[in-house]
Amino acid sequence: MRTTTLTNRVTINRLGAVEGSAHKTGRSALATGVKCLILPSDYKAAAARGMELNQAYDGYFLENEDLKVGDEVVDGDNKYKVQGIQINPGIYTAHKRVELQLQVGS
Repeated sequence: MRTTTLTNRVTINRLGAVEGSAHKTGRSALATGVKCLILPSDYKAAAARGMELNQAYDGYFLENEDLKVGDEVVDGDNKYKVQGIQINPGIYTAHKRVELQLQVGS
């Protein structure tokens, strides 16, 4: 994957302890301005993941990006939950294909 195809700039949020509180958790920004490409999944991929077609997306990130299942990816007004991660060796650059679920009503 050519890095020039990573046209989206997103924020990655991760669930963690809220500062100053012993028992509360919340999401905080792990990284901002992260380069990626977000595309809708095809209907077979959406069905295999048990999602509606309009909720299933694939995100492509550089291999070294710190992403974990359960993280939240924010692209403008859209929020996605990371459902799965696959490392793919690329012709130009190794990358991660990230299975994303659009969070409706977020």
